[in-house]
Amino acid sequence: MFNILPLIAAGAADKLGFSASQAGGLSSALTVASGLSALLAGIWVRSLSWRHAAGLALGGMCVSLLTAFGVHGYWLFVSLQAAAAFFGSAAFSLGMTIVSDGHESARSFGVAISAQAAYQIAALWAGPLLLRGSGLNGVLLLLAVPAGLAILGARVLPAHGRVLPPASRGSLFRPAMLLAFAGFSLFFVGAGAYWTYIELLGQAQGITRTLIADCVALSVAAGIPGGLLAAAQGSRFGRLPPLVLSGALMVVAALLLRSAGGALVFGAAGVLYYFAWCYSLTYQFSLVNAVDVTGRAVALTGACAFFGSAGGAALAAVFVAPTGYRAVVWIAGLAACFSVAAYALASALHKRGGAAR
Repeated sequence: MFNILPLIAAGAADKLGFSASQAGGLSSALTVASGLSALLAGIWVRSLSWRHAAGLALGGMCVSLLTAFGVHGYWLFVSLQAAAAFFGSAAFSLGMTIVSDGHESARSFGVAISAQAAYQIAALWAGPLLLRGSGLNGVLLLLAVPAGLAILGARVLPAHGRVLPPASRGSLFRPAMLLAFAGFSLFFVGAGAYWTYIELLGQAQGITRTLIADCVALSVAAGIPGGLLAAAQGSRFGRLPPLVLSGALMVVAALLLRSAGGALVFGAAGVLYYFAWCYSLTYQFSLVNAVDVTGRAVALTGACAFFGSAGGAALAAVFVAPTGYRAVVWIAGLAACFSVAAYALASALHKRGGAAR
């Protein structure tokens, strides 16, 4: 739900008459519910039956969305969307945990992230047409139908994941693990600032809204080859070198936004940033999974992403000025650098701990 949040918020404002502040409240409710769900997933993801948990999460998401059909009251609609986001985030946390148990998790993460980007593109493309034709219900169906169909696949999931070592309790608070979480959160601080203000950055350069929309759509599409490249590459070059490369690409993308080079440079910056985004996420998940011995850290990364994005948007809001958005560029670039540094420290500490044992 988070991936097409702008579409849901715009639909609520257009079709249900929500004010701008109410649409913002809807966005905040979905983000907080998703983040809390990811936090709780760290508790149950290795103890509950995966088949039952998947059915409950997907079923809860589907029922919440379908119940919202025809609902116009603000608080009831927001509550139902928050419930759907909560269940959807639980399903995502479980899904990525299942992927993390694979033999070559880096490749599987790359495919999963590319598929997510492809769905996001399809939903953002079809959403406006559905809004005009069938109202907000059509957008909700974009989420409810796949969730309902996916329940059928829950029965083929393994009941549980890999067997965990006896010493896994409490190790989520090891320094290496905390640094990995910090790297994930810092990455999304930059991403949250970047994507919150990307349209305003374009407008400040005199680019039309139509061109900005086209550039953003092209940028999102660039995430698919980013994830697929990581899937094809796997762990051939390790985990840290690809993270360094993607961090450098993000810094270059942020600097391009400072050049005020028009729509062409603006579009190139977006393509470069989102390509690096999806390429990087593959190895971030893989590194978190490698550092973790509890089997629960991948499920918790969703909380890092949601709260990091919210923090990045809030941080940028403090420093941006009506005359320019240079602070967004600095936040996006520095966050990418700090994220890579945190992962490098996490990897070094993990290797040192393994050598000590």
